[in-house]
Amino acid sequence: MRTSKHNKSKLSKEDALSFLLTHIVIERNNPFEMNQVNLFKLTQLAVEATTMIDQEEDIIPHEIIENISLKFEPS
Repeated sequence: MRTSKHNKSKLSKEDALSFLLTHIVIERNNPFEMNQVNLFKLTQLAVEATTMIDQEEDIIPHEIIENISLKFEPS
């Protein structure tokens, strides 16, 4: 997680991306092929997750990411 003075994001985009990928592949046991399209989709979802998490005070990051992961459909 980031702790810099300039960006007090609760969760970095990289951490969100890592959590999304882990959740989709490991916890949901979905087959996954890393390609440009899937990476783009996951990156967009990670940005969406970090934006939502940063906008809310009493939010649990992993619950948001788990819900957002439901939008992912691999190519």
